Amino acid sequence: MEIAGIPMLTFVGFILTIVALVVDLIGFAAPYWWYIETGNTKTYGGIWKLCGDTGVSTSCADYVDIKNLPSWLEAVQAMETIGFLCLIAALVVVILKLFVLKDKPILKWVAVGCLAAAAAFILIGVCIYGGEAQEIYTDNLHFAFAFVIIAAIIAIIASIMFCLDK
Repeated sequence: MEIAGIPMLTFVGFILTIVALVVDLIGFAAPYWWYIETGNTKTYGGIWKLCGDTGVSTSCADYVDIKNLPSWLEAVQAMETIGFLCLIAALVVVILKLFVLKDKPILKWVAVGCLAAAAAFILIGVCIYGGEAQEIYTDNLHFAFAFVIIAAIIAIIASIMFCLDK
């Protein structure tokens, strides 16, 4: 079965790659890896930014501006960035395979490798964060943390779809 001349499993893998990229972008960029609410004060943060909301005003600080950032957080930032870049590379390769270089079967395997690498880097970053972050943060994980995990799972499923295709 084909959709617009594209084999069904390849089309599903293409759509899943786009979904994984969008979901990972949200989780990667959002300052909601953890969220703590005590009284009127809300504090939340991600891998790039720390924010506080007192009900009257909200202020945020970029981790980029902080000197002596913990090395484990830098490792998480690096792993998540490499994972995100691998997802972008996978999408570019899939688009090339589907619309430009249709007769190059190696591109399918390059896309599978990029998707698998993306999932691995994302999950390594998640594991580092879960193992090294303070307990108060890991006890209050929020949606962005879940989104990067979901993106990795979707990337794995997309790579399986490409592997199952002829």
